[in-house]
Amino acid sequence: MADVDSYGQLVMGNGGIVPLARTDLAEATLEEVYTDSVFVGSNQSAGTFATQSLGSQVVRAAGITAENDVSHAIIRSAGKIKLALPVSGLSSGHMLPGTLPYPKKLVSGDQCMVMANGVSDRETSLSVACSSGEYHVFTVTPSGAAQNEYVSILTGLGIGETLQGRTVTHAFAMGGNNAANFISPVYFLNGSGTPIGSVTPNDPAIDSGTYQPCFVRIALNTRAVIQTDA
Repeated sequence: MADVDSYGQLVMGNGGIVPLARTDLAEATLEEVYTDSVFVGSNQSAGTFATQSLGSQVVRAAGITAENDVSHAIIRSAGKIKLALPVSGLSSGHMLPGTLPYPKKLVSGDQCMVMANGVSDRETSLSVACSSGEYHVFTVTPSGAAQNEYVSILTGLGIGETLQGRTVTHAFAMGGNNAANFISPVYFLNGSGTPIGSVTPNDPAIDSGTYQPCFVRIALNTRAVIQTDA
């Protein structure tokens, strides 16, 4: 896997900007993208810069892109996901920065973590926001003709075990290198295997991932899946 350029911005509640850039982001590895030293003089974690230099630390919109495909991007705070950020692959940036359903306040040390994938990587991701204000990201790498279940990037557990009792209100999905192989949207399934919500994946080569309304009550036996034919 190669190193790629990645850049973007966090837009704060008062209009302030956290500019982000990195020229050596490793593909297929979740790595931090720091503040852009060209514009702010140093490379810092996003939260550290916001708390030291901006009048508002509340993120209301964001956009992260990379030279190749992007699977997902998060604000990581003390090992947990504070925000799942809108993304775009191949440096397109269409419709970015995208509005966040639930703005969140950064604290010192909060990191912008980005997963950039090679153009042939089949990893597909699902980013969700819940009415509780929680965000999470789930991924799966399809292989062959199958029903593929998304699992948490933190625990490897499914959406039901991860978000039981929450209500997903917004979501987006990035499709990876699967455009010719998908034969369904991302479906949220109940315990009987019946769809109770859906999201159509974006092609990271040409599309951005921005939050869309998606209302799903999550129970323990809820699953998020996508079908492939190869």
